[in-house]
Amino acid sequence: MKHLAQKPFALIGVNIFDYEPKKLKEVMDKEQITWRSIASQAVTSRWNAGTPTYYVIDVKGVIRYKWVGSPGEKAIDGALEKLIRQAEIDAKSLRGDPAEK
Repeated sequence: MKHLAQKPFALIGVNIFDYEPKKLKEVMDKEQITWRSIASQAVTSRWNAGTPTYYVIDVKGVIRYKWVGSPGEKAIDGALEKLIRQAEIDAKSLRGDPAEK
């Protein structure tokens, strides 16, 4: 994911265990998780999340991809790159970039 570090997206982990913030931080440190993570039974229930479940959410907050179980790095990267490309095109269009018209 490092090659996507400067791209317009955020990676957020949803932990299915309802950890208190201090415990979640301990788990994140132990597992070397560097992205934002939350522990929320409300989100877990609403999204019907299991372990692991991967979601790719677009800039409008719409779930565009969901995988139960690991789809592999290639599938995740492909989904992210597709949405990032579209977000960059949309941003240029909003700025009135003539190259995008």
